[in-house]
Amino acid sequence: MKVFFLLLTTLFSIASPVFAQDDFDPLNLPSATDKPKKQTTEAKLLSEVSAVAPGQPFTVDLKLTHPDGWHSYYVNTGLIGEVLKTKWTLPDGFTATYLGWPTPHLSNSFGYQSIGYEGTVHHLYQITPPKDLAPGTTIEITAEANWQICDDTGCVPEDTTQTLTLSAAAEVQLDASVSDSFAEARAHYPNSSKDLSIEATETNSVITLTVTPAGSLDPEKVHFFDEDGQVSVQEPHEASKEGDALILKLPRNQGNDFADAGPVLEELTGILTDGNTSYLVKTNFQEPEIVKAPVSISSLLPILGGMFLGGLILNLMPCVFPVIGIKIMGFVDQAGHDRKKIMLHGIAFAAGVFASFWLLTLIMLLGGIKNWGGQLENPYVMFTLIIVMLLLAMNMYGVFEIGVGATGVGSNLTRKEGLGGSFFSGVLATVVATPCSAPFLGAALGAAVALPTFWFIVAFTAMAAGLSLPYLTLSAFPDLVKALPRPGAWMESFKQGMSFLLFATVGYLLWVYSAQVFEQDYGQKGLFVMIGLSLVAAAGWVWGRWTTPIRKPKVKWIGRGITALLFIIGIILAKPGAESDASEAVVIEWQKWSKEKEQELLAKGTPVYVDFTAKWCLTCQVNKKNAYTQEVVDLMQRQGVVFMKADKTTTNEEIDAELTRLERSAIPVNVLYTPGDKTPHITPEVLTPSFMKKFVNEKLGELPSQAFTPESFEEAQASQEPVLVNFRADW
Repeated sequence: MKVFFLLLTTLFSIASPVFAQDDFDPLNLPSATDKPKKQTTEAKLLSEVSAVAPGQPFTVDLKLTHPDGWHSYYVNTGLIGEVLKTKWTLPDGFTATYLGWPTPHLSNSFGYQSIGYEGTVHHLYQITPPKDLAPGTTIEITAEANWQICDDTGCVPEDTTQTLTLSAAAEVQLDASVSDSFAEARAHYPNSSKDLSIEATETNSVITLTVTPAGSLDPEKVHFFDEDGQVSVQEPHEASKEGDALILKLPRNQGNDFADAGPVLEELTGILTDGNTSYLVKTNFQEPEIVKAPVSISSLLPILGGMFLGGLILNLMPCVFPVIGIKIMGFVDQAGHDRKKIMLHGIAFAAGVFASFWLLTLIMLLGGIKNWGGQLENPYVMFTLIIVMLLLAMNMYGVFEIGVGATGVGSNLTRKEGLGGSFFSGVLATVVATPCSAPFLGAALGAAVALPTFWFIVAFTAMAAGLSLPYLTLSAFPDLVKALPRPGAWMESFKQGMSFLLFATVGYLLWVYSAQVFEQDYGQKGLFVMIGLSLVAAAGWVWGRWTTPIRKPKVKWIGRGITALLFIIGIILAKPGAESDASEAVVIEWQKWSKEKEQELLAKGTPVYVDFTAKWCLTCQVNKKNAYTQEVVDLMQRQGVVFMKADKTTTNEEIDAELTRLERSAIPVNVLYTPGDKTPHITPEVLTPSFMKKFVNEKLGELPSQAFTPESFEEAQASQEPVLVNFRADW
């Protein structure tokens, strides 16, 4: 209602000259002609010089004096409105440059804050003559300007055409009569901030502006007016002093009832002022410094212990455990049963493991994985994680196998004699263990992400130590190899059990992903995500069943083709939808259906459209996505239709009884009830926009559009029918 009142009063004020005419009083209100006319803005173009010189810039002032209570706008209005625009007509070779916006202040319009100027405002321009200007030449400079002024009753567009006539001379001649006016004008302009250190950072949609030194700026009165609309005008700016610095917290402009959210730029530009001192601000956004609490032993030990245990458990994976004894006996054979040499081989093997983990850690640090929490805000990152974790979980459960071929990677290096071969055996052990390590690496990342860089590296070193420990222990005591349990079916059971950790991870990621994308496509995206993930899982099953080595080549190629088809379709369905402008979203205000409410509306002469639906009804969801376009919804709203939803997601006896009365046993069922007509108008099951428009027009009659004229308005008033008149302008 605030937005409606804002627009209606604004547009009525534009039409006020028409209403003020003696021969036009459609409302027959005596005060319509008695209301005093608004005074217009007084505009004047002043030159700081009386004579200009070749190539010497000079300043002119477009001075605007507004009527009491009215204001014009800053470059960022903060609300709606038109800002000053100036068109210059200059002699050949002359150029005009705007010197920037004077310091604005907050104004209040219709209960909202805007940014602008009241009283007198000076707009300064620099005019530069050509260097070959001949002295004695008469110069004529014309400015055509238009702007808008507003008060609490509405807004009015204004314009002016101002001309200056000057002469050219060998030297610039200042005009003393306007020196005070130009001094006043410059006092309203912000100072340069070159002597200040100004930094801008952003965290959780709050922009922090740090100004050093704060100087005389009063934190209780300071305000920042940005040029681009990145900062919210309707929310307060919180300022404080920390030592010699001024800290200003600026909520980002997330949009409101009548305006979209502001842009997200790399630079912040505007004017910082406390009413007495103003500075021009232009600074790039900096990455916020992440201050981490000191790491305590009590918090560090569980993380390191968990990482070590995770590495140790990796040795129980089917792709790792069977080779432990073989590797140790290989060390024994190479060392000729010399215990010292056997130990050196074990250390070389462990060195390969540690080097591999350190390389993995470096890759993660360079790739920004330490900021994983921030990356999880991106739905595409979440989607990728879900797909990867789902496939790894299926692999661990045994639906298909990956990583088997890794045992052949670098086999020549591992067969080398000596310590070099043992080192590369450690590298290979890490590579082979990687497909089995996802449950533990996921938990490790979650714990280690909050650690400083040094301890982040130490945490993964602990995991490497866990993986290496059996090899080091058995190298020191080779006879213990005989005590190792024999490989068997228990290892496959263990691996399958570990897969449920990954399935749980998929569930968690899907929960986060649901908050990011499930409301896309008019609330139907969640259904397509579930279908898409099912197809991806089916692709993994086909791969595991039809591409094994025992299959014939033709069968394997068919299996690969089906796998690719299922996977691609699944990805298309489940991936995040394209982000659309919030202003483009179709909004339908559905009321909860009840027979009593339906009959009450019909008795008042209001048509009712009832959608019998459920979350589990696929056709219902497709109808909502495809049929209810903005054009359809606008048409139904103009017809006065009330939208009601009868939701059968859970059992509802009243809805079931109504469907029985309508002789329908399944949904979707969509019904239009019209006043005075007891016949329910039921649509087909599948809806399209073209059908809906034709259906509504047939049942309720087409609404002719009517242009506003004084005669049509008076005719409508005489009929005592309600009339909505939309006075509007493109600006």
